[in-house]
Amino acid sequence: MTVVHAADDVCQDDARSSLEPPARRSSPPIRIGLLGLGQVGAAVARRALASDRRGRVFEISGALVRDPHRQRGLDRVAMTTNAEAIFESRPDVIVEALGGLEPARTLVLEAIARGIPVVTANKSLVARHYDELTIAASRHGVALRFEASVVAGVPFLGTFAGRPHAAAISSLAGIVNGTTNYILTSMTDARRSYADVLAEAQHLGYAEPNPANDVQGVDAGEKLAILIRQFAGRRIDVDDIETVGIERVSATDLALARELGGVLKPVVAALGLERQATKAIRAFVGPAFVPERHLLASTENATNALCLYDVNGSRLTFSGPGAGPDVTAVTILDDVLEATASRAAPVATTVSVRADVVAPDTGWFVQLSGTKLPSAVEIADLLGAHGVWAQRTTTAAAREGQAVHAMVTYPNSRVRIDRAVQVLCDATGCTVRTFRALEPWS
Repeated sequence: MTVVHAADDVCQDDARSSLEPPARRSSPPIRIGLLGLGQVGAAVARRALASDRRGRVFEISGALVRDPHRQRGLDRVAMTTNAEAIFESRPDVIVEALGGLEPARTLVLEAIARGIPVVTANKSLVARHYDELTIAASRHGVALRFEASVVAGVPFLGTFAGRPHAAAISSLAGIVNGTTNYILTSMTDARRSYADVLAEAQHLGYAEPNPANDVQGVDAGEKLAILIRQFAGRRIDVDDIETVGIERVSATDLALARELGGVLKPVVAALGLERQATKAIRAFVGPAFVPERHLLASTENATNALCLYDVNGSRLTFSGPGAGPDVTAVTILDDVLEATASRAAPVATTVSVRADVVAPDTGWFVQLSGTKLPSAVEIADLLGAHGVWAQRTTTAAAREGQAVHAMVTYPNSRVRIDRAVQVLCDATGCTVRTFRALEPWS
């Protein structure tokens, strides 16, 4: 085996300098085998090496990389392209930071089969292979931790896993992707273009060089699937969730949302999460109109927030940083401590029940534009004939050479709103854009 060492760039600024109680500091360091040394993996390594200088809490036994010759600024990390070398390096725990499904799935299962605890932040892997991974971990008696896979800056999944009464919720709504929240916040507040803000997010490390998973809602959908599995105890197909990206949100949409007393936010939402329920779960992912009175309306920049509701309408809320590799790395290292503790236990072996996912009935944010629009009364009559009624509307105005008008409707199905909008377009020649509204969760 050939290992390659890169130059040193140890992180000096560790806000979590006391990751481990004093008693552990005289103990041998925890040896971490890293699968992947991209943004997240490198952040884990830097923080592990920084804590090493303060008491030898962690040690990197090796890191699996695609290109061992690329400079990463980590001189004490032995890098290899051979996965077997990582397993032979005697790690106490494997941290999977490859992302994607393969080879991450195969390597995680191999680590579990060898009796090595695993920590991952890979939401794609957890969302799509939860049962396979947890059953394997239980069978081999090793810990599997994935706290950093959802809202990494607000560690709560492990807490709810041991508190079934607190976890008995009926619905949830949240912002779980810091990248898209940063983009829409900046577009709203600074009135900047989508392209400009996306480029800035990439420069700041909030967005990947290829941001498709974030901006198209894939990342948020996978996180929602994990949340549904966590709270409803049911397995869903991620691809069944109605998922809409933020790319088509315009400055005009954002301005009109403000006039209607709200803001467009990148939302995940799910209803019907009661564990005894047998009906389909109702869920969606995408930009949605959020009334200004709602907590999510004031969740700005790269912050994440999650609202959990019980059957009585009581709400638990969680909020914290939601983007950037350092945020994820902190939670991963906490998971490492937990997974390697003597009390660490494998997850339950229960196979989750399969559940269907359907799109819910919600309110709708409807924006009309054209060279000339019908009167508000004519618009209301056309939509009302198809069962769509407005709660509030803007005053017709001119923007960018077009007449524009917007409204928020009472809850309806997507089928009904689409049918009504099509009739309106055919009858008037205007262009209509629709986004969901978070009215049932208000």
